[in-house]
Amino acid sequence: MDSGMISKIEKAMLYAKEPERILFNSFSLSFNGDHEQHKVTYNSSKWQCDCSYFQDRGVCSHIMTLERVLKNSVQLAEIPETLPYMDSGIISKIKKAILYTEEKERLTFNSFNLIFNGDHKQHQLSYDGNWNCSCSYFSTHGVCSHVMTIERLLGAAVTPAEGIPSIA
Repeated sequence: MDSGMISKIEKAMLYAKEPERILFNSFSLSFNGDHEQHKVTYNSSKWQCDCSYFQDRGVCSHIMTLERVLKNSVQLAEIPETLPYMDSGIISKIKKAILYTEEKERLTFNSFNLIFNGDHKQHQLSYDGNWNCSCSYFSTHGVCSHVMTIERLLGAAVTPAEGIPSIA
C-alpha cells in the first residue's frame, strides 16, 4: 500500500470522529424493522417514512434511529403540534429507536448526496451503489478519505468502494 493511501486512511479515521463535517442533502434507504421493511427518505431537510406510525404521527422510530445514527449531519424531524406530549406510543418508539441505533445492519442506503467539509474545502459526495467524490484524489484513485469516512460511519449500510482497504 502506498504512503498516499495510508495518509488517506489515517485522515478518514480522524474525520470519522468529527461527524459535524458532514451534511446530508438527501438520501433513500431501506430499514429492516421488527416486522417489515420500510423506505425512509430525506430531501432538503424533509423526512418521509412509509410506516403507518409516521403517516399518523409525522415521526417514527425509523426516523429517530437515523437522527441518532447520523447525528448533526441531518436536520431533526419536525414534531407535529398535534402529537400528544410523551404518550405511551411515542415513548415506546423512542425506546425502539435507541435499540435500533445499535443495529446498523438494519439499514441499507440506496442513495445519498452530501457535502463533506474537508480540511481545505467542501466536497460533494454521492452514492447510488457506486461512489463519487468531487475531490481530485478520488478522480485518480476511485477512493478517498471522504468516502472512507462515510463508509466507516455507515458500516454495512453501504457497499464499500472498490479497492478500499479495510479500516474498521
